[in-house]
Amino acid sequence: MSREEILNEGYLAAYITEELSTADAAEVEQFIADDEEIRDEYYELQKTVESLAFQYSISTSEAVKRLIMEDSRVMKYLSTEMSSSSAGLKLGLAASVLIALASMFSAYYFWSEWQDTDYRLAQLTARNIELAESYNTVNQELTDIRQDLAVLVSPEFSRIILNGTDNAKDAKAVIYWNPTEEEVYINSANMTALAQNQQYQLWALIDGVPVDAGVFDAKEGTFQIMKNIAKADAFAVTIEQTGGAESPTLSTMQVYGEAI
Repeated sequence: MSREEILNEGYLAAYITEELSTADAAEVEQFIADDEEIRDEYYELQKTVESLAFQYSISTSEAVKRLIMEDSRVMKYLSTEMSSSSAGLKLGLAASVLIALASMFSAYYFWSEWQDTDYRLAQLTARNIELAESYNTVNQELTDIRQDLAVLVSPEFSRIILNGTDNAKDAKAVIYWNPTEEEVYINSANMTALAQNQQYQLWALIDGVPVDAGVFDAKEGTFQIMKNIAKADAFAVTIEQTGGAESPTLSTMQVYGEAI
């Protein structure tokens, strides 16, 4: 191995990265010790390698540094390197490798933490949306219940029982009527569900003339508001096609009750 080969063919770089055989490494070390130009080139190359190692590293948390420093394998490696004849150079390289490893572990650790936090944030957001929707639903139900109770206890509303006819002897409905405000509510909980193309229709009988008071579906526990009625002698419910009819189909009358 000649002086020119060491300077021009990468032997110094190979020596720094520990890619030379033991014999070649010993020969390069001898040139470094004896030749000032080679020694200066070696020190300059060493600084360049260390600078690159620090340049591409990232800040490492104290927890990760402590974890690596406490690893017996890492400490054994550092101890071995420090005891060699080129301890200064190799220790610098070992420190660079250590920083690179620490940076890698630190990056992976914070990436994992970020992924977990992002997942938990998505779960929390979905849960908050679900709770908000549930709150709105419950709040609306409570509002409806308060309105229903206000009707039930108000002395302004008359309670009219509509009993089943021969067409539906077990059927029953209850009308809550405030003639002053012309408000009409019906509770149809005891009426059976109809086919998809049919609806119940409420009629107010005024001097024997039926007046449309609106259509409704029988739903358990419902308390439905109907069309305004200012005057009525009785109320009746018939079965009509979906959307209602202009005049009642008397043969389908389900319940009937006289207004008090």
